[in-house]
Amino acid sequence: MPTVKVDTMSFRIYTSLSSVVAAACLLTFYACDPERVETPPLGVTEDSYFSTELEFERALFNAYAKMTDWYWFGGGSTATPNMAPVFHLMGDDITEASGPYGRWELFSGISPSDGRVAYMWEKTYELLQRSNLVIQKTEQAEPENFDDPSFLEVHRGEALFLRSLANFMLFNLYGTAPNINERLTSENTDQPRSQGVDLLDQIVTDLQTAAPLLPESWEARDLGRVNRPAAYGLLTKALVFRGNYTGNTADYSAAVEAFKNIEGRELTPNYTDNFNALTENNSESLFEFQASAAPKGDNPWLYNDGAWRGVESMSTFWGFYTVEPTAARNNLVGTPWRVTEKIFNAYGSDPRIAYFTEDDRSFTKYGKAGLEVLTQSGRPASQNNVRILRYADAMLLAAEGMVRSGGNLPEAIELVNRLRERASNWATSDTITDVTLPEAYDTAESDPAVVLEWIRAERIIELCGEKEKRWFDLKRYDAAGDLSLQNWDGSDAYFSSDLSAEFQFEYPKNLVLPIPQAEIDRNSAISENNPGY
Repeated sequence: MPTVKVDTMSFRIYTSLSSVVAAACLLTFYACDPERVETPPLGVTEDSYFSTELEFERALFNAYAKMTDWYWFGGGSTATPNMAPVFHLMGDDITEASGPYGRWELFSGISPSDGRVAYMWEKTYELLQRSNLVIQKTEQAEPENFDDPSFLEVHRGEALFLRSLANFMLFNLYGTAPNINERLTSENTDQPRSQGVDLLDQIVTDLQTAAPLLPESWEARDLGRVNRPAAYGLLTKALVFRGNYTGNTADYSAAVEAFKNIEGRELTPNYTDNFNALTENNSESLFEFQASAAPKGDNPWLYNDGAWRGVESMSTFWGFYTVEPTAARNNLVGTPWRVTEKIFNAYGSDPRIAYFTEDDRSFTKYGKAGLEVLTQSGRPASQNNVRILRYADAMLLAAEGMVRSGGNLPEAIELVNRLRERASNWATSDTITDVTLPEAYDTAESDPAVVLEWIRAERIIELCGEKEKRWFDLKRYDAAGDLSLQNWDGSDAYFSSDLSAEFQFEYPKNLVLPIPQAEIDRNSAISENNPGY
């Protein structure tokens, strides 16, 4: 949902969600109903609908809006679960004390029938299918029928990026999820599981196509829409990940080149600008989820694409990252989440972790007082954007690519040092006390293994507690042979859980989630689940 908080674009996106596009054209992965296409409401058909730029834009914004389902409050029920435990608690950087989400932190009882397993699958494929619709329609449209036909290629580039983002989620969470690179109809819904790095291959292909199609930047009214730096940033990430899983050195070299194509981006002087609701879409941002308040009052219990007419959820939820004991800001069960003993003991004095850590290790990134902006609904809804991809993330991935490809070690070290220098300068200027200021690493270091360890440590510190980061990193490090997750348990040396219940991580089973049972029952092309489920 690309939008600058409350503006005309915000209203256009959400009035379009119940439009004829959603009703007549958007077939989801779970259910295809030909009658809805053949007899759409208001007498509008696909052939008659995609005739103006605005109509294409509405279809595209339907795809953007679907990201809400990843990040909203969601009421906490099985039908609309908050996905925060999946994004945060399966790594070794965040823990929680009382255990309401213990099965995610302890890997206990995660099954093909789990509500969050099914929900994430369904909503991600809905985003992917909406993206496929736009890709198909932009490819089929006759450019001469439009005053400015160039918008077709831009919209196609945006949709290819969104499809890539969906596939990145699917690969890292489910591993062998089907690769759906065309629009589904009632005749092709049965799709087999992907193999190996098929999804990463699709991402790389899509982003290499998308990047040249996209603008370098957007005007203020369209701030937050996918641009060229975002495409090259995600391409950098996909290539490094693919290299980790395949051992193909060429991917690391290609990742470095993709990173060098990111123009017009730089680190913000203030580290906290990346988690502050008042400094969103800044110079360091490559792509964000644009959290907002609905025009008539945000209701975080309502899906963002129902017939709600202006009160559906457009927000995100950071209640687990606050220590305020109020119903509007707390976790569903009133338990703030903490940085783990492992990470705190190793890196807790770095200002990037210390600034957000309370005395009991409660971690407040995104939810720290003064950074978050709540909606006016009085409910647990925040307007603070999720920074899905930051320039700092891409810098560290590029540094890793340089080392693994046998490239320029001093250049890789310098990228890490730029982040350490930013952290030190910020902590000094903001007078953050009782911290250890990061110092520059020696650019004369010649051992690639040492530099890789520096990069891995810097990713922990720089990205601590951010969604879709640490767990995804741990798994690819395991695939690359940097570490082995095979004997990891809940002790402080490994996953470092504060919970006392039995830790049940199974290797390699729990490296991915199961495919939802409902999908296996429905899809005749899938005969078995991921191994171990």
